[in-house]
Amino acid sequence: MKEINTSEFDTHVLENEGIVLVDFSATWCGPCKMQKPVLEEMEGEVDFEIYSVDVDENPDLAGRYNVNAVPSMMLFKGGVLKNTLVGFQAKEVILEEIEKLK
Repeated sequence: MKEINTSEFDTHVLENEGIVLVDFSATWCGPCKMQKPVLEEMEGEVDFEIYSVDVDENPDLAGRYNVNAVPSMMLFKGGVLKNTLVGFQAKEVILEEIEKLK
C-alpha cells in the first residue's frame, strides 16, 4: 500500500477517475496496525487504488477532510468523496461499500 502525502494527494486521488480508498492512519494507533494487513491483502485482489496517509505527517490533509479518529477510510470516485468508514473495518464491509460505488 503506497503512502502518499499532501503534495501527491491531488494527483493520486482527486484527479483519479476511478475508485480510490484512502486510509488515514497513525503509527501509534492500534486499530490502524490491525487495518493495514487487511488493506494490503485486498490490494492484489481489487480493481481500485488503495493509499495510506499518515495524519501526523500530513495534518493539513487530516484537517481538510475532518479526520477526528483513526483509522478513517475515505472512498472517492472520480475525485469526489463518496463515503467515510471510521474505525477498524472487516474486508467484507469495505468491499460491500466499494460495490455501492460501482
